Amino acid sequence: MHQMRVKTNSIVTLLAGVLGVFASAPETRAADLCGALWQARNAIFANKGYCFETSEAVALFGKGCFPPYGKLSAAEEADVQRIRDVEAHQGCSPNPVRTGGGDSTSASDGVRVLPKYVVQVSLSSAAANKLTSSGETVRVSASYYGTAASGVGAGDDGEIGLANETLDLANGTNSVNLGGISIPESELRKTKEGRPMLLINVYTSRKVFQENLLDCGIYQGDAALAGQVDISCKLIGER
Repeated sequence: MHQMRVKTNSIVTLLAGVLGVFASAPETRAADLCGALWQARNAIFANKGYCFETSEAVALFGKGCFPPYGKLSAAEEADVQRIRDVEAHQGCSPNPVRTGGGDSTSASDGVRVLPKYVVQVSLSSAAANKLTSSGETVRVSASYYGTAASGVGAGDDGEIGLANETLDLANGTNSVNLGGISIPESELRKTKEGRPMLLINVYTSRKVFQENLLDCGIYQGDAALAGQVDISCKLIGER
């Protein structure tokens, strides 16, 4: 399938050109501008192998799904945020069909469908040997949340929970696919971000040992930017 590719360093130039065209043609429909901004934003993800799922995105960029699976550099994340800021300034709908990181969608029944992503877990040799010899397994937990908007009740941390996913890695595997779930727009409107944030934790499944054995890194950030998440683990107390 044809796949559209845009050089990353041309994104800002492309964005400036898009805004220049629309500034010189004020009669142009706002929807056209929002569509152009959506295309510029998703072109960044297309260059990094994002796994597109909506028919519109697939038709324009191709299916994608190649390393690094939509994982962006800090500079690319800044470009995405810059485009989002312009979308907000131009009055694009905060939850259009084209929104979020890659092509996460807002369905007609008022839910946000999150893009899928991959969590890749790497174990130290000591951790891998301990789990293999004992039969214990690894659990990946994903918590979707947001900072409570003004006037919205929240916990002591000022956050509200939106959804959770928990999956155990099958024996002999080191990755798991997550995302693709739906979150009501009514819940997202209760958050300051207007989109789900994501916290990923990894620990042992406690099927053999009552206590967790692993000391792992975490992922915390925009759920739509997860792409491929790499998390390293070692045994608690291991140097």
